Amino acid sequence: MTSAITYFITAFVITTNTPNSGWIQYTQAFDDRKACRHIVKQTKDSLTLEIAKHFGKKLVSIETFDCMTREEAMRRNTKIGH
Repeated sequence: MTSAITYFITAFVITTNTPNSGWIQYTQAFDDRKACRHIVKQTKDSLTLEIAKHFGKKLVSIETFDCMTREEAMRRNTKIGH
């Protein structure tokens, strides 16, 4: 039995926090990357507003959105020093 791979909306953000950059993820899971990316494309403006509201004045920029597994986001964050 293989476990299902799930993807999550993920954004790379730059903030004034320490560390100042990282990949953050939403909690809604998608069964495939294509479906996840479709939602990102459809809702990018509202996702951007939600992230801006969450970080407030600490947000410097949102560099990119993508869809990835939890493990992939953890690997990428580990690579940049988290």
